[in-house]
Amino acid sequence: MSATVGMSPFNVNWPGRLVFGPGRLAELGDEARSLGRHAFLATTRDLPALGLTDRVRSLLEAAGLTVTVYEGVQPDPTSIAVDAAAAIARDAGCDLVAGLGGGSAIDLAKGVAVGATHPGPIWDYVTFTGANARPVTPAVLPVIALPTTAGTGSEVTSGTVLDNPDRGMKAALLSPYVYPRLALVDPELTYTMPAKVTAMTGFDALTHGMEAYLNAVRCNPASDLFALETVRLVVRYLPAVLANGGDREARSQMAWAATLGGLSIAFSNTTVAHAMGLPLGARLGTPHGLALSRLLPVVLAHSWQAQPARVAALADAAGIARGELDETEKASLLAPWLRQFVAATGLDAAWAELGGSVQAAPLLDTLTGDVFGYMGRPVQQHLPVFTREEMRRLFEEALLG
Repeated sequence: MSATVGMSPFNVNWPGRLVFGPGRLAELGDEARSLGRHAFLATTRDLPALGLTDRVRSLLEAAGLTVTVYEGVQPDPTSIAVDAAAAIARDAGCDLVAGLGGGSAIDLAKGVAVGATHPGPIWDYVTFTGANARPVTPAVLPVIALPTTAGTGSEVTSGTVLDNPDRGMKAALLSPYVYPRLALVDPELTYTMPAKVTAMTGFDALTHGMEAYLNAVRCNPASDLFALETVRLVVRYLPAVLANGGDREARSQMAWAATLGGLSIAFSNTTVAHAMGLPLGARLGTPHGLALSRLLPVVLAHSWQAQPARVAALADAAGIARGELDETEKASLLAPWLRQFVAATGLDAAWAELGGSVQAAPLLDTLTGDVFGYMGRPVQQHLPVFTREEMRRLFEEALLG
């Protein structure tokens, strides 16, 4: 399906402000002053050692803001952690929330912005198939996103992904009120990102671009524009930054690719690989980008025939369809190339490091049930729409193949 045939109507909603570029963190105080007076700063325990937490706090305080620092962000924030952090923010009288770190810090910040102003546990507001989520209101506190990784795109999306360990579920709270009011993307904050994290978050951005472009229901000319550029940039600059972590140009381009990838799914949506990847993260604790690196090549291998023109365009964006090839030939190249890209970026090795901790066979039915139990919408937005039996085989090939 092509979203541009006949220029079908579409909507684009992004109520945030993007401040992008090396060194732009210095402008944080001026930007934050108009959003609140007491900031809740959510970050991880490793960033203070790098001096980033103190720097951000100093910039906010110099602008006249009071700052409550919360250093308890863990990978894949849980609904329990968000509830606890929201109580701290509410009791302190915070009227602004800032997330400094990767997607986990930004997602927790978004959750706190909702939880501090809405009654009940945050999980009541999570949207998933079969659930009647409580409505999120405009009372959400303004959010500032300060990403230190390049991949999740959470700084420009309307969702926050939360883990519910009690239910073994991982799903998103979705609301236009959750968009960060300010996304301050300073590539300098990513300079110390380790290679493994760089690879995993970079693959997340690549998946955002590919899935947004292949979303058969919600893709549109705006999401297409961002999605194809995301793919082009990640394919070019992720290998460069992995080869030389000090390559500042490559770091900047990857930060931009992550932002574009976030916009592409904000304007379209993700599809099957994400629908499979969230339950995999909830059940096995698999890092999100690593899970996608196992799943996306398998999904594409079994679905490229359904949208050959679009898959061929992704192959062109990746720069792999050279020579006199027709549309079908180009499309057939993408999945095999993607497997090679995963290996070249070290993600196969990262998966192998998990070793015996990944015993997926007993979980195949559970994971499949999770996808159809609460991740149904992204499945329906992909072509072909996989059956339950086909989904189980995809998991088996990706995890045990």
